[in-house]
Amino acid sequence: MKEKSTLQERMFNELSDPTLFQSAERYGLTYLSEVRERHVYPKEEDLQNLSCFAEPMPEQTGKAQDIIDQLHSVGAPATVAQIGGRYFGFVNGSVIPAGLAAKNLSIFWDQNTAMQVISPVCSKLEVVVQQWLSDLFGFPAGVVAGFVSGTSMANFCGLAAARYRLLKKQGWDISEQGMIGAPQLRIVTSKHAHSTIVKAISLLGFGKANIEWVDTDDQGRIIPESMPVLDSRTILILQAGNVNSGSFDPFYDVCGQAKKAGDWIHVDVAFGLWEGATQRLNHLTKGFEEADSWAVDGH
Repeated sequence: MKEKSTLQERMFNELSDPTLFQSAERYGLTYLSEVRERHVYPKEEDLQNLSCFAEPMPEQTGKAQDIIDQLHSVGAPATVAQIGGRYFGFVNGSVIPAGLAAKNLSIFWDQNTAMQVISPVCSKLEVVVQQWLSDLFGFPAGVVAGFVSGTSMANFCGLAAARYRLLKKQGWDISEQGMIGAPQLRIVTSKHAHSTIVKAISLLGFGKANIEWVDTDDQGRIIPESMPVLDSRTILILQAGNVNSGSFDPFYDVCGQAKKAGDWIHVDVAFGLWEGATQRLNHLTKGFEEADSWAVDGH
């Protein structure tokens, strides 16, 4: 008990001493001031220096300041400089000043955002942002949002909701009865569907071999005339913003057909949905409001 008490006292002493946090802030500000002048991708020697982290798990707790110092001296040079607009390796987003500052503040708050009663402020902000996004994208009234780690998980959640709802319509409660013996559902999507869609299909137990693939044009857009006959057992997965061409599936031509058949329509709009917020490009998303679920993030 004495050792535990000593560790607790040390922890609380470090929390009340601003020195540690001031040094972390100083290192962060140094990083911001230098990031536009450094290599976007780490140099080879910086990558090799990461080997210093590969050590046996310590038997004793380390000094907090030593950990922060090492992260700055060894870790920072081995980061990829996404800040500054010079990184084009993937469709990774950057930051804006207010967002970065708020993110730092939220670290000190250290909130668990699972329920309103655990963090009233985070719950309120989530509701407000949900309404902003709904207005911005032109979603139908009554749409609700779930904030997850990114579009990969959002696609998973959208397809899980589709699975639940379509099976429920057939008298099968997957939450109670599980997958064994459940009515078979159909998965229809284009041959240019993103890999995260295929991964979600696999993880949800639909089976990649059961996907009904639809031909696309030379820009990766689904060809409406190549669609199979749809029915109320079908989950139709469309795409807004092909990662190779930027193309959009023809929602206006496809969604009406799918809705008449009683499909669930899910749209992977990782970065494409943002076009719906601009007058110049919102024609690309025309008809997407007919969908049942959407997955988007801050690309």
